[in-house]
Amino acid sequence: MNGAALQLAIDALQPHVLAVALIASRLVPVAFLCPLFGGSHAPMHVKLGVVLALASFLHSAGGIDAPPGLNDTWTLGGLAAQEVLFGAALGLVASLPFDAARMGGRFIDLFRGSSAEAALPMTGSKEAASGDLLYHLLLALGSAGLLLPLLLASLAKSYLLVTPGSFAHTPDVALYVAGLVGTAFSTGLALGAPVAALQLAVDACLGLTSRAAPSMNLQETGAPLRILGGGAVLWLSVGLIASRLQDFALDGTAHLLDLSKLGWVP
Repeated sequence: MNGAALQLAIDALQPHVLAVALIASRLVPVAFLCPLFGGSHAPMHVKLGVVLALASFLHSAGGIDAPPGLNDTWTLGGLAAQEVLFGAALGLVASLPFDAARMGGRFIDLFRGSSAEAALPMTGSKEAASGDLLYHLLLALGSAGLLLPLLLASLAKSYLLVTPGSFAHTPDVALYVAGLVGTAFSTGLALGAPVAALQLAVDACLGLTSRAAPSMNLQETGAPLRILGGGAVLWLSVGLIASRLQDFALDGTAHLLDLSKLGWVP
């Protein structure tokens, strides 16, 4: 192949490479933040492979292209930075249901008086046992149900609402994301509220019993009652918790579209 043919091939591939690069710039933070696309547990090459596959599909099948006349390296770097910022906002919103599951589990274990360190002291884990359970439960439901297809559809529609390189970071975007973060915190607290109410009731009953019968030694009874009672409430309400988390996650797909509309430059 001579030099002219090689240059012709490079000129023909350049628009496709630029389009895939800009599309992938938005997807990289999503893959690193959202567990359904890899998150923090998947190897680096797996996440980058998912990003490259999705970017290639959106460009070839979805018709997503780079802005016309994009030949300057500095301009490309600025547009890629905008896409990374927008992708970080999308990834944060997509990962909030999983963070709510972890927060709810930690809240439950905080009131139960149990944790991964107390139950399994030799594992070296720093994760609350209930938080890890709810997190993987939501991950399984999202992978096997409608969450993953709807999330993919919302990400694809974000490229139609906000074409590559046209995102504008406005105060409305920041306030919208902050409101969703607050919703995730409140959801996590709501998940642990029944267990917290039970533990407070157990402590109140033990306190009243100790005042009524001071001769009874109830100091070593409270911890087992809190752990067993909280575990029983968690076991009985795991279906409701899973339904609440799944509804919150499904609502997150609509939040991605709303966030895309706020970041659109008319």
